[in-house]
Amino acid sequence: MLSRYKKLLFMGDFNIDLLAPSKLKQAQNNSSLANEFISSFLSTGMLPACRIPTRVTDTTASLIDNLFTNLDLKTCDVIIYDDSDHFLILSEVTLDKPKVEHPELKTQKLDAESIESLRNQLNNINRSPCLDNQDVDQATNYFIQEFEKAFDRACPAKTSKSRRQEPRKPWISKGIVRSIKIKNQLYKIRIENPSEDNKEKFRLYKNNLTKVIRAAKASHYTKLFAEASGSPKKSWEIIHGIIGKKKMSKFPESINHGPELVSDRPGIANVFNKHFANVGVRTVKESVAANNSEQRNKFEDYLPPSSLSSLFLTPTSKEELINIVNLLKPGGAEGID
Repeated sequence: MLSRYKKLLFMGDFNIDLLAPSKLKQAQNNSSLANEFISSFLSTGMLPACRIPTRVTDTTASLIDNLFTNLDLKTCDVIIYDDSDHFLILSEVTLDKPKVEHPELKTQKLDAESIESLRNQLNNINRSPCLDNQDVDQATNYFIQEFEKAFDRACPAKTSKSRRQEPRKPWISKGIVRSIKIKNQLYKIRIENPSEDNKEKFRLYKNNLTKVIRAAKASHYTKLFAEASGSPKKSWEIIHGIIGKKKMSKFPESINHGPELVSDRPGIANVFNKHFANVGVRTVKESVAANNSEQRNKFEDYLPPSSLSSLFLTPTSKEELINIVNLLKPGGAEGID
């Protein structure tokens, strides 16, 4: 019933290979696990979006990552992604959502011709009001105004809309972007032709690029903290930006104050003021009353009865750990899982 009225999207690493169900014949009772898995989605009107391998190693190719939906899919592509042996699935669906307004970007025309035009206009401005004025502030303001006028005429601003949904990370330069594209091309070559030479080229390039990105990121934040030196507020803003902590500034619409519901802002502020102004005195009174009471709670009131049975953990040794690790089967997967 849910699938009839709701837009459903189920996605993830299901660990069931839809390309080769026969691989699952580990026992008689699970030989049709893949078919049962697909049938459970088909019975609710949901179809698999992907039908090509999403996980490729040197010796195997499997379809264990997928997206099941009851929506109309325009496209479904698999993107080769080198950070894991699981590829990315990109699907396009039509949803009723508001149009995203892209921010406008203003750029100045700064080429050799515009710089030469600016130089000529600055040579032709009237400097007398600036040089003859005894007031330094007025002379400076006059020069800035004339410079801005000449700059706007010689280097006009162009307005364009950004097509990026998310701004690029500030430490990712254009050179790093080009290097990332080269790395992706090398990874595609490695997948299509997994020779030892192609593997080594990709590995070396990826490791060097990772070092460059880490160094650029460290340099970026080092510069930010240096600029914020002496200002704890700015330093904490940088830290919150790194860990992704957002400032919560939503004011409550209403608050319960005993039997009364307070919804106006001055009333809500007064309720909080009274609470925090009296919380110390109220806590002390309650603590004194509890200490004077003969029916004070003891630790036995909070702890369950003691157990006669005890737990003993046998100490381990380095040799035991080595033996256990040696029993593990080696794998060839590149991902962290």
